[in-house]
Amino acid sequence: MAALMADVMADVEADVLVAGGGLAGLAAAALLALHGTRVVVAERRPTTSLHPKARLVNVRSMEIYRALGVERDVLEAGEPNAGFVVADTLAGEHATWVAPPPEETSAADDVSPCRPYSCDQQRIEPILLRRAAELGADLRLATAVEGLVVGGDGVSARLCGKGGAATVRARYAIAADGARSALRRQLGIGMHGEPVAGTAVSALFRADLGRALRGRHVDAILCRSAEAFLFARGSPADRTWQLGTHLRPGWDGAALPGHLRDVVRAATGLPDLRPAIESVQTWTTGAWVADRFRHGRLFLIGDAAHVMPPYGGFGGNTGVADAHNLAWKLAAACRGAEPAGLLDTYQSERLPIAELTVAQALLRSRKTPGRPAPPDQVDATALVLGFRYPPAAGAPVEDPAAPSGEPGTRAPHVGLTDGRSLLDLFDPTAHTLVADGEVSRADVLPGHRARWDAVYAGRRVLVRPDGVIASVSSPGSG
Repeated sequence: MAALMADVMADVEADVLVAGGGLAGLAAAALLALHGTRVVVAERRPTTSLHPKARLVNVRSMEIYRALGVERDVLEAGEPNAGFVVADTLAGEHATWVAPPPEETSAADDVSPCRPYSCDQQRIEPILLRRAAELGADLRLATAVEGLVVGGDGVSARLCGKGGAATVRARYAIAADGARSALRRQLGIGMHGEPVAGTAVSALFRADLGRALRGRHVDAILCRSAEAFLFARGSPADRTWQLGTHLRPGWDGAALPGHLRDVVRAATGLPDLRPAIESVQTWTTGAWVADRFRHGRLFLIGDAAHVMPPYGGFGGNTGVADAHNLAWKLAAACRGAEPAGLLDTYQSERLPIAELTVAQALLRSRKTPGRPAPPDQVDATALVLGFRYPPAAGAPVEDPAAPSGEPGTRAPHVGLTDGRSLLDLFDPTAHTLVADGEVSRADVLPGHRARWDAVYAGRRVLVRPDGVIASVSSPGSG
């Protein structure tokens, strides 16, 4: 079982050191531990995130959580996306309702066994932490990584926590230490992109809003009188609320909670409300991608590798996809089963995808709500399920409903007559050979047989541990 906030620090040997225990870092830890890799996670905070941060869990992340064995936990911790309301206040007339985009609600039965969902990052992180611990990861909260040295045959660093300091030596390291990554700066890795103007502020609070809701369900509401959003967080069984607004002139840090309580009252339309504010964050964003994702034996994932506006909900999900791509490759290297150049493919595959995704998030941030999508906006489901490694010139993604079955694309879902998906047969810790005959057309649901015929029938399809097609051959080929 993992060590959490160990009272006594001792030197440790590991296969992989993960610096940062946020969404991407914990996903990497759980996935590495699933492979049997010895992984140590050091997170400077004493707890997982107290702030909601990311909420949308896209269909690709849900597939990853399914393979990791925590899909049900995520579903129980969140709720479906119900769109948002536009009104003067929460208590006022809710005359306008804006439906969520299909890619945030559709069960995607035709292209995936999973559905996108709404689950706050502060609720997903403990799920990933528990799963990583169950799988044997060494998890150290309230522990900072200092003095990291990347050598030719490994990495070393000091772990500084409440129990003192210790040295960790590992074969590889992952920088998952966020948008202001100290490790990225230490290694001199630059970022390219552009800033996004403005400073946002959000507050997580608890309050009884029954008088304002009057039996109505609200997932999110734009409150025009307060120039603020209110978001329902958590789940109906444990409801909290989040205020999102812009930093006003004259607001300072010490008085910020008081200012935000005033905005909550204006947004809810309840002037006597006394909200209990649990967490406050201010943040700026931008559209940035690291110039490289690898420095010898250290790899960047998540916000350490890319920063993007929140529009489209791509940020946290892209970090989870980074971890999924990298974990099996590091596990193979630690077992001594790394084909030549395998670790180089992390950067060659994920950096172009990050650049495409950041550009799409920036494009969405500039679109006026309610206006049609611009012609260069890529469908979100195609972006997360129709990726290509590496992206093809002029066609960076494909339609996941009509997959090519080419190497470097996601092995497509087909529904089976026993109620499972073909994806459920893939081994998340090893390559899986899908051979026509071992699974036959008769095993496939009638509505999915065209996809089976296009991709799998009469072929031997080798699928990587991350669900990406590695190779395709005919039964008679070598």
